Amino acid sequence: MAYEELRVTASLATMLPWQTTAVEEAVREMGPDWWSYGLQDNRATLDTFLRYHNEQGLSPIRLTPEALFAPETLQSFKI
Repeated sequence: MAYEELRVTASLATMLPWQTTAVEEAVREMGPDWWSYGLQDNRATLDTFLRYHNEQGLSPIRLTPEALFAPETLQSFKI
């Protein structure tokens, strides 16, 4: 719903005068879901970050994306 609201041009959802341009640029550069949630949707980005982190000597071992989160946060529930 938020993505759709940001694309409305009749009355802007924010005070940014460049909102329309910013949304178009975000979609062009990052795809239609530029604020994706969840481990699976962000796995490639996190894995790349962790690889660089290890290669640059910032971590002694190469971590996995799962290692960044408490195990219970990797589960999803529907209430």
